[in-house]
Amino acid sequence: MLPRRGLRLDLIPRELHLSVVGFGGSALAMWVGAEPLAVFPLAFLVAVRVRIRRI
Repeated sequence: MLPRRGLRLDLIPRELHLSVVGFGGSALAMWVGAEPLAVFPLAFLVAVRVRIRRI
């Protein structure tokens, strides 16, 4: 039996103040008329630490 290679994705919530900044920034961008597909991924990356590892 051979070991299987893959990726491990860790989604770790950041501290509360960065989450508030991320969601507040996305709300402000939506208020001025920005597209949701441009706003929500950036707010997610501000609010959550994404760690990708090879296993």
